[in-house]
Amino acid sequence: MPPSRRKPKAFTGRGQTARPLVFTTKWNNMVELLDHRSKPFRRFYQLETLASAVDKLVRDRDRLIQPAIEKVLGPGAANSLIFTLSAEDEFRLVFTMKVTTAAKRKTQLSLVVAKNPEEGSRRVTQEYKHLRLLHEQLKEEMTEPLRAGIIFLPDRYRREEHHRELQAYLTALPVGYEPLGIHRNLQYTAGTTPPHTFSKKETEGLKQKMCTLAIKAFNPVTRNGLDTGQLDASTFQVNRTGKSLPKLKLFNCVHMQTRLTSTRVISFLLTDTWTCRDTESAVAPESPSMFFEAVVNAVGPETAKQWLKQYCHQAKAGKVKSTSPDYIEVLAELAG
Repeated sequence: MPPSRRKPKAFTGRGQTARPLVFTTKWNNMVELLDHRSKPFRRFYQLETLASAVDKLVRDRDRLIQPAIEKVLGPGAANSLIFTLSAEDEFRLVFTMKVTTAAKRKTQLSLVVAKNPEEGSRRVTQEYKHLRLLHEQLKEEMTEPLRAGIIFLPDRYRREEHHRELQAYLTALPVGYEPLGIHRNLQYTAGTTPPHTFSKKETEGLKQKMCTLAIKAFNPVTRNGLDTGQLDASTFQVNRTGKSLPKLKLFNCVHMQTRLTSTRVISFLLTDTWTCRDTESAVAPESPSMFFEAVVNAVGPETAKQWLKQYCHQAKAGKVKSTSPDYIEVLAELAG
């Protein structure tokens, strides 16, 4: 299907007093996306209907998209919005949104839209809430949540009972990041077409970074943190930065754990796995010394040793889930 082009009516940015600015929107890749079984995802509305609703939103009283743009670029109207469907799952659609303002300033955001007003909207609302909480812990290591709101889809026959309100949110979208995946040989991958496969050493380094981020996400006061047993291919994204170890950022979080302790966080990291396209991989690196370094990188050497001593003591007593006895023994030695 060729990309659609739309020219909404005149629009001015919030606080702007100059004459109205005519702007354009463009929608790319409006095609069927397939799940890991190569079957099309179920959709509850036409993408063209969503495009029309978003176009109407941004030319009328927009309390979602323009405020998010202004949070990144400051006051001023956008005069070009290019939406590209980049991902889809059972509950939501994800669009990359390229923005150009009248002053030729540019940015790139991510627009996440629920696929239905029920479960889809609940998931999107929950995800945005978690992102806001986690961003307080991980300001540098995750994408910034910008704005949440509703996109209204009217029924084509104007039947009020069939109108839909879809939850949506926008985040900043750092350039150069790609979805993180797992190859059949258990080495990590980046991107989708075709994916780049990381070496065994790089994969272990990414596992270490993943553990560091998960520990940093733990808030000892509220006792909330990532549910590392329910990670998926959209949770983390990776940036290949030449010869250095790839960078890792948290991009979304549908599931969080409550009533956590440092011991439980470490226990989960050492025993949890995550799945991508039916391939399962351990979260923690194979080397106990690399895991020790991951904890040190997150909380510093003194706190890391204290936490690991507590965990190893309880693991040896059989009070928490643990990995192999040899792994625990090495961690105990490193913790002193």
